[in-house]
Amino acid sequence: MAQEAPFSPQQEQREIRVERPVASESRRALPLRNIHVGSLLETFLVAAVLSILGIRVFLELTGYPQLGGNGLHIAHMLWGGLGMLIALILLLAFLGYRVQVFSAFLGGIGFGFFIDELGKFITSDNNYFFQPTLMLIYILFILLFLGVRGIEQYAPLSKEERLANTLDMLKESLLHRLHPEQKTKVLALLDAGDQQDQRLRMLTRAVEQMEVVPAGKPSVLTRGRNAATSLYQRVVHSRQFARFIIAGLTVYALFFVGYLLVLVLSSTRQGNNGATSSVEACLWLSSAVAGVLLVIGTLTLRHSRLQAYHWFRRSILVSLLLVDVFAFYFEQLGALGGVVVHLVILAVLNALIAAEQQGQH
Repeated sequence: MAQEAPFSPQQEQREIRVERPVASESRRALPLRNIHVGSLLETFLVAAVLSILGIRVFLELTGYPQLGGNGLHIAHMLWGGLGMLIALILLLAFLGYRVQVFSAFLGGIGFGFFIDELGKFITSDNNYFFQPTLMLIYILFILLFLGVRGIEQYAPLSKEERLANTLDMLKESLLHRLHPEQKTKVLALLDAGDQQDQRLRMLTRAVEQMEVVPAGKPSVLTRGRNAATSLYQRVVHSRQFARFIIAGLTVYALFFVGYLLVLVLSSTRQGNNGATSSVEACLWLSSAVAGVLLVIGTLTLRHSRLQAYHWFRRSILVSLLLVDVFAFYFEQLGALGGVVVHLVILAVLNALIAAEQQGQH
């Protein structure tokens, strides 16, 4: 019987090379995106904004009290750090989407408590009332929103991300019973993937055979939400509403131009320091850009309603990303009303654009 040749180091090296993953497989080491990142971020930001507003209103009503005494002052930034710490521990210690939602909410409140005291840590005299503070906080929220939206929309979900999110959704469904709408979401996520992937096909067959909880009577909250959504869709798709929005934006464009003229004339008569005049110049310039886009949209209406909607949308985005930033410098919390109005107009314009595109198709 022939004796087997010994295993040489060169053969061992060749064997190791064969077992190394190819480039396409090495990408699996990258972090996998959570399909719920958009809703979780929305919860985080809403909680943070509400906590900042709550703190500012409470301090204004109570005369800015201090917690502590005898030389001690427990800043509310510390309570924010505690909230973020608890949220982090919950994410590390427990599983499930419900824990993620609660942690996003609690972490948002903690972040609001923390970032509200930004003025104290960027000034030499620890000035909580530093004028640009709210402007900087608003910029930070914009960057957070754009950053996470970039992560969410960077590229279509990969096979691994679809597989991981499907397994995560199935885990939630098995723990809390599978509802019909959850089964539909899971199957839609699987169907949008690569149908040549054996793993996705096996999961699709398994999900199709899973039993669901019988659809019972919707709760009062669900019925109210569905009724509000149905009313919103009917209003947005009506021609009268579109004409009302167009008329309103046209008047808004004329008001914007008049407002800029008054602002320029009044500023030339008053002397300001260098910092204020620089911020005012930025406010004028961004407002002028938003106003010009509104005027272009108004002039485009006679040719194409869809193109006019897109110009209006660009103007509102400039207002949200630039005009409102500098408005916070001068108006502080008073600028929040403008942000809310711009967000509502943006949501309506998005719905009108979708309805117009659907009508054209």
